[in-house]
Amino acid sequence: MSNVAIHSGEPTRPEHQFEGAPVQAHGFDSHEHAHGSHGPAHLHHHFTDTAQQRESNALGMWVFLVTEVMTFGALFFVYTLYRSLFEVQAHEQGFLSPWGVGSHLLNNTLGFTNTLVLLCSSLTVATAVHAAGMKNKKLLLTMLCVTWVLGAVFLGIKAVEWAADYHEGIVPGLNWNPTETLAHKGFVAATIDGVNGGGTVLPGTNPQQQWQAIYNESAASGAHGGGHGGGHGGGHDTKFMGVVNSMHLQMFFVIYFCMTGLHALHMVIGLGILAFYIRHAHANIFTASANDQPVEIFGLYWHFVDIIWVFLYPLLYLITLHAMTGAAH
Repeated sequence: MSNVAIHSGEPTRPEHQFEGAPVQAHGFDSHEHAHGSHGPAHLHHHFTDTAQQRESNALGMWVFLVTEVMTFGALFFVYTLYRSLFEVQAHEQGFLSPWGVGSHLLNNTLGFTNTLVLLCSSLTVATAVHAAGMKNKKLLLTMLCVTWVLGAVFLGIKAVEWAADYHEGIVPGLNWNPTETLAHKGFVAATIDGVNGGGTVLPGTNPQQQWQAIYNESAASGAHGGGHGGGHGGGHDTKFMGVVNSMHLQMFFVIYFCMTGLHALHMVIGLGILAFYIRHAHANIFTASANDQPVEIFGLYWHFVDIIWVFLYPLLYLITLHAMTGAAH
C-alpha cells in the first residue's frame, strides 16, 4: 500500500514518525535535500550537482568580464579617436604629436617596473589557483599573500608617479601648468595666449627663442630657489624639440588619468577581495573541501586586470620614439 502511495505521488509518513506529525512528499524532507546529505555543504539548493554549479559560476564570471571589456573598450575607443584626430592636425600645423610629447613626459621607468610587478602577480595568483586545487593550504596562503603584496606595490608606485605628475603641473583639472615641465624637456606649448592650433607661436617670436626664454627663466628661478627648474640638472643636455598644442596635450592626460585611474580602482577592489580570501584560506575553507572555485574565479579577475595593464603600458608609455621621430619632420 505504501509503495503504491509513493509511486502515485501521494504523501507518506515514515515509520519512525509519531501519529499526527506532518507527512513528507515522496518520502524525504525537502530541507534536507537542499542543505543536508544530498550534496556538499557549498552546493546551493538551485543546482542539481557540483558540476552544474561550477559551470554556472564560471559562465557568470565570463559574462562579467565581457562587460568589463566593454567598459574599458569605450576608453580605448576614445583614445584611438582623439589620437588619430590630433596626430593629423599636428602634422598639418607643423606641431609635435601631443600623444608623443605626453608619453615623453611620463615616467617610463616606473611604468615598466609596474608592468613587471603585475606580470609577477599573475604568476603568483596562477600558483594560488593550482594550490587550491591541490588542497595545499600553506602554498595557497603564501601565494595569496605574495599576490596581495605585489598589488599593493603596484598601487604604491602608481601613487608616487601621480604625485610627481601633480608636482610637474600635468594633472588636468587639479594642477595644469606644464610650461616649465615642457621647457625642461625641450618643448614649447602653443596656448590660447599664443596659438591654439594655428601653426605659429606668439606673433613676432621664433618658437625656439620662446622656448629658450621660458627655459632660462625657469632655470634661473630654480637655481635661486631650488624649485622645479633646478631638478633637471641645469639643462646642459636639453635641446629644443618643437611646439605642441597645449589643449591637445591636456586631452592626452585626461585620457591617461581616466584609464590608469579606472585600472587602479579595479586593483583596489581586487586587493579587498584578496584580503577576504586570505582570511578564508587561513580558515581552511578552500582546502578542507571541494569548494576551491572561488580562488579560480578570482584568478580570472586578476588576470583580466593584468591584461588591461599590458595594453595600457605600450599605448601610454611606449609611443614616444615613433611619434617624436615622425613629428621632427
